[in-house]
Amino acid sequence: MTPWPSLCLPQGSDGLPVASAREARIARVVVGVATAWFFLVAAWEMFGPVLNGHFASTASMGIIAENMLRWGIPGPVWEYTHTRPGPEAFYCHHPWGIFWVTALFMKVVGRHDVVCRLPAILLSTATVPLLYALGRSIWRPAAGAAAAAGFVVLPITLAFANFNALEVPLVFWSLLALFGWVRLVQTRRRRFLVVSALGLFMALHADWPAFVLAGQWLGFGLLRGYLGGRRFFGPLDERRYAETWITWAVLSVLTAVVYLVIFQKAGKLGDLLAVYGSRSSGNAVPLSAVLASRRYWIELSFTPIAILLGKVAAVVCVARLFVTRAEVEIAPLFVLGMATFQYVVFKQGADIHVFWPQPFGAFFALGMGALVATLAPGIELAWARRRHARGQPAGGVVALGILLVPLLFVLRDGAPAALYARQTGGRFNEKGVLIDSDGDKTAFLRWLSGRIPPDAEVHLHESMHATWAQVWSLGGRVVKPNQAAPTGPLAGRHSVYVLDVRFAPEAQLAAVARRFHVTAVGPFWVFAPREAHAPIDAYVFEEREPSALEWMFVSATEPARTIVPDAYATWEQRAHWDQPATPPTEPPRTPEQRRIAHNVAVHQGDLGRAEVLFSEITRELRPIGATYEDGPEIVGSWLQPGVRPRLHLFVRASGPLAAGTSLSVRSKVLARATLSTTMPDPTTREVAMPLDVPATRMRKGFLYVDPVTIVKRPGVEVFHAALVARGKVMKLAQPVGSNGIEVLRLP
Repeated sequence: MTPWPSLCLPQGSDGLPVASAREARIARVVVGVATAWFFLVAAWEMFGPVLNGHFASTASMGIIAENMLRWGIPGPVWEYTHTRPGPEAFYCHHPWGIFWVTALFMKVVGRHDVVCRLPAILLSTATVPLLYALGRSIWRPAAGAAAAAGFVVLPITLAFANFNALEVPLVFWSLLALFGWVRLVQTRRRRFLVVSALGLFMALHADWPAFVLAGQWLGFGLLRGYLGGRRFFGPLDERRYAETWITWAVLSVLTAVVYLVIFQKAGKLGDLLAVYGSRSSGNAVPLSAVLASRRYWIELSFTPIAILLGKVAAVVCVARLFVTRAEVEIAPLFVLGMATFQYVVFKQGADIHVFWPQPFGAFFALGMGALVATLAPGIELAWARRRHARGQPAGGVVALGILLVPLLFVLRDGAPAALYARQTGGRFNEKGVLIDSDGDKTAFLRWLSGRIPPDAEVHLHESMHATWAQVWSLGGRVVKPNQAAPTGPLAGRHSVYVLDVRFAPEAQLAAVARRFHVTAVGPFWVFAPREAHAPIDAYVFEEREPSALEWMFVSATEPARTIVPDAYATWEQRAHWDQPATPPTEPPRTPEQRRIAHNVAVHQGDLGRAEVLFSEITRELRPIGATYEDGPEIVGSWLQPGVRPRLHLFVRASGPLAAGTSLSVRSKVLARATLSTTMPDPTTREVAMPLDVPATRMRKGFLYVDPVTIVKRPGVEVFHAALVARGKVMKLAQPVGSNGIEVLRLP
């Protein structure tokens, strides 16, 4: 009878489990491929501008780093100031380690967008071989390779691989702390105590959940070493264990005390407690109900396959701990405990931030290692029991191959999720809220920054929906968001004021156009209140598709934009804001200029030319012909392909419409994507931005266009358009089944 093989391989002189050379070689190949893949994803768009969404918070890292270097301050301040900020301006909601690291990178690299991402790119990439090293140390090479592969296929780890926030450094440094401890147990060498201490120190300065990790390990250490654990786990090196426990305890306590003292002296301790009281609000809701409400986000972030594998792995990890009685088997459970604490206790934070469960990715990875380590002995036993079995059993390699199959299905959803995250700034569906990348806004602000003096303040109207990315894009100058529209000069000789006409009240826009010399760039207006009044001068964005290198390293989700003056846009702006407008003399070159040329002809009463131009325009459109009772008509649409596809919807106005009238485009996912296991997104989402011209200023017979950015969600998605007035869909003159018209369907 063939004996049942051990769940643990014998250890070599270096303390590592002894496996075949073939298994080690194949494992290294898998890890090499996984690391290269993850680096490419993390480095993707690394030199591009920081845009909107959750990713805008990485710009705050750059702002904070710049302030630290500019003013020589140790604490984070995430707005630019004219004078050295005091402790009262410090941000005290999180530890400061991630800010110090970013400041160090800025000191070396200089002020560049890549600084906002580079620490995360490097740590994310290094996490893959670190997971291999940890899995290889606990179990075997194939298990380490499974851990590395499991990490690089998950949608959430791919989506946020370059997200320089809290989770990426928390995961890396926590894993390093555990790796040092595991190797210390195996070798009793002091250098691994140093590695463990370094990992813990950096993790504690990355985010608060590291204290949960430390608390778990310290509690386990007491049990293992001094409260009866020796009878279960066996003898230990008393000196090394005491050194390790004391080191972890001292680092944890000292770090906590240092931050408590600093925050108290800055007057921010109460603010910290209030914030985390808010973050944990809603905990009375049953966990099952909470998870049900987050089901789509959870499936999108992990996939049902990974969720099932993770649940199985959790049970296997517990079973292995009790069966093998090897203390290092508890390492994945420490990571699980840390991730669960953050995700469950801080409910409000998890409800808002889709990336909140990112640390579960580290547990999933280690869990895949545990599954391979558990499958391998069974495969070797089956091989040994076969008649005429020849050669050395390769249980680890076979188990790794088996597990890679479901992981490839996880990757089928993981790879598209990485693109989806970049297109939405890491927000995904944002529960139906309108999402815009701010790509054009960022290009405009950078253009503006190059045209004004370095000491010029920029005042932003609330219509700009200010983000850290916008502040960062303005080059390090003082920016004042959410400022009321001025009626006279601003403080500072060179100060300028910026607004977005799509979200600003018509009355304010009219007042600005009457008082100031406005420069319009697309939908964005900028003016220097100290300048004399003059008619509007308009510029437009000229766009082209990125080259292959630009697609990889700058932007794969935004066209390359150049800002140029445009006589047609100038005429249209002036005509709508009751200013003297001279029609352009040169013939129209672009579809947008042809549309405005049509409006010029209508304005001049040249109906023959207007009809010719209208025919030329509509010939290139997919006809819709939806006329509403109040007169306006959705004429047709044109789908513009590219890295950021847009559906151009053309509307012919019947004259001024009621204030607040808008063109609404809502999308709904009808079915899941082919071969995907993730449920269809249940959210109906608004995708259309308001028109550049207020509805009350529309002109009879004029053509208007709304370029609707299409960010396709996974699955079959359908888009419906409708004109909406006072919150209600306007009625069609000739109903076609409903007042919402299908304008696009994507498989």
